[in-house]
Amino acid sequence: MASDEDYVRMAYMVLLRRQIDAAGLSAWRARIASKRFNQQAVVETLLKSEEYLSRFGINLLDKMHSSRQAWIKTVPAANGILDIGGSSANNPQGALIELGYPHRPARLHILDLPPEQQYWGRPQFDQGVPHYFEWGEVRYFHGCAEELRNVEELQQERYQMIFMGQAIEHIWPNALHGLLAWVREHLEPDGSLVLDTPNRLLTRVQCPDSLTDPDHKHEYTPAELRKIIADAGFSVKRSVGMLHLPAQAASGVYDVMEFAEALLLSDDVDSCFLFALEAQVAK
Repeated sequence: MASDEDYVRMAYMVLLRRQIDAAGLSAWRARIASKRFNQQAVVETLLKSEEYLSRFGINLLDKMHSSRQAWIKTVPAANGILDIGGSSANNPQGALIELGYPHRPARLHILDLPPEQQYWGRPQFDQGVPHYFEWGEVRYFHGCAEELRNVEELQQERYQMIFMGQAIEHIWPNALHGLLAWVREHLEPDGSLVLDTPNRLLTRVQCPDSLTDPDHKHEYTPAELRKIIADAGFSVKRSVGMLHLPAQAASGVYDVMEFAEALLLSDDVDSCFLFALEAQVAK
């Protein structure tokens, strides 16, 4: 596994296409030494830097977010939803609604890690109480996805949709079969599993020697994840690609400028930076 300093050096080469300068290295070394270092912060800092934006004219994080916003508008309505990993740091309605899901379920349950461990930071609202809105109720439950069967309050629940937005790549692969079995048992008849995730066919072009986020456990190719889902007893009904990058897919050469003109949505799933699947229990 690369050290924190190696990760910083690699991020500069991949994103800024240059070696890190002495001043930058000194600043990152100070952060590492002070225990204030986070690998994801390196990527976010560089992507938002004046140097990156002036040279390449695109904020990749914003572009990826825009593609996911376009996709979520196509996801069907469901009246009862479990969102696994769906906490938001600032919005008690949760990440699904915050992303732009156009429908409003009467019942939205959100499972995420305990507040002090959540990926986007400690939430700025109380997740220990239900939140009521004009459209319905949001309740939070805490635990890790790998141990969903241990979250007692959810064991009798059934849902029209179980949603995993940019979550499956954070789950240990050896726990995925058990998680998908739980999902299959807790979907209502004709209910759907809906998820999106990075596409390793493209992320390995950007990061050939690492995953795109230090918290990722595994990044899947579309074919790989379809097989896993099929083996767990599901039938994939729809696949959607986000951020279409056919030149990089064909050449295997990273080109940040292709992101600028990339189609937000495409049926050419294998050539997209992100992809989404909608599946139902196989009949």
